[in-house]
Amino acid sequence: MKKLITLELEGLPPTINHLYRTFRNRRYKTAKAQAYQETVSGKLRCKWESKPPYLEPIELRITFITKDKRRWDIDNRVKALQDCLSMAGIIKDDKQVNILHVERHAGKKTATYIDVYRSGEE
Repeated sequence: MKKLITLELEGLPPTINHLYRTFRNRRYKTAKAQAYQETVSGKLRCKWESKPPYLEPIELRITFITKDKRRWDIDNRVKALQDCLSMAGIIKDDKQVNILHVERHAGKKTATYIDVYRSGEE
């Protein structure tokens, strides 16, 4: 399986509950979520080195490392990262994610690891 890109991020992405707000029946992305996604997509874009978007299906592996024992739903943090991949131009759309593998582990620091692979390759 060929790895397309990997990235280690300090901290955790915002949850889906913190990505959007509704005001007067309109849904919008919060300023905090926009800032996070701009920062992460910028880091991804730098690593991607101006290549065109990968258009085939991908496998996305995400590992969350936390130093505290708070409980939270791991799936609530995935959407922000998927959006960052498309914002950075690595993939065209998050619909390309055919395989999604998400893990949470205890560790000495809080971090997020993202690995993107071509889907279906051995």
